[in-house]
Amino acid sequence: MPIPRRPSGQDVRLISPAAALPDGLDVAALAFDAAPVALVVTTLDGQCLRVNQAMCDLVGHPADRLLGATYHTLTHPEDLHLDHEAVAVLMAGATRGPSIEKRLRHADGQLIWVRVTATLLRDAGGAPIGAVVAAEDIAEHRSRHAELSRLAMHDPLTGIRNRALLDHDIDRVLRARDRDGGVVAVFYLDVDDFKQINDVHGHDAGDLALVVLSTRMRDALREEDTVARVGGDEFVLAAHLPTAADARELCNRVEWLCSEPVALRGRTLSVRVSAGLALIDATGCTAAQALASADAAMYAAKRNRKDAAAP
Repeated sequence: MPIPRRPSGQDVRLISPAAALPDGLDVAALAFDAAPVALVVTTLDGQCLRVNQAMCDLVGHPADRLLGATYHTLTHPEDLHLDHEAVAVLMAGATRGPSIEKRLRHADGQLIWVRVTATLLRDAGGAPIGAVVAAEDIAEHRSRHAELSRLAMHDPLTGIRNRALLDHDIDRVLRARDRDGGVVAVFYLDVDDFKQINDVHGHDAGDLALVVLSTRMRDALREEDTVARVGGDEFVLAAHLPTAADARELCNRVEWLCSEPVALRGRTLSVRVSAGLALIDATGCTAAQALASADAAMYAAKRNRKDAAAP
């Protein structure tokens, strides 16, 4: 038979299985031990019978510390129910269990996020005898996912929340008010004459002003309160407070802080905001209704200020 050739003209060598591997070599054992994926062979009740080096590297334990142990030894207690559910799926007749994400305890005490999949092992007669478990380190994957989620929910310029999370946050404080009493304060703030700041000083200066203002707003609030950027120069704050007087005091403090001059490349930039306050002290209000009330109050405040300044 002629020797086949690659398109480049090089010979393709056909190697028979007998010539490729030495006699008596346990290929399966060799592949298991050398696999880059962490592998464990267990009994039906989860006792470890064999581990490969990748598994030892993953959890920081030598093989002799893992042999005879069960998944209870390494799995974080809060994630044990995931193991139990996966075992139940296998015992119900599935060949492969669900892919689960859980935490393992490393030898140094740190927690490792892994994705685990178990495949049932059967004897020659088809009876289940154990499982082979593959574990993949997903810490980097989860970190990337968390960062993407954060970017999707936060304003890239100021780092505060964006509109995507705002309705959820307002609903949260409304539920807290319904449960515990008090009032919910929703502030709608708009930077007056922001276009003029951009036109006179440039968009970089406008961006810097927004960053400074968002920082001042956060500084005025408690950790559990919310501040979000909902438009180019518009912000919303939401807080659950004991009384309406507390809400008005907070609104005044935010307005005062945001009206302080902004230092800009050796110059001082004067800024001013218009704020509308919506107070919710009864049940049944939605986030959309609270936002609409605060928005209307803000435009009323802006209009009143312009009317007062008119000759």
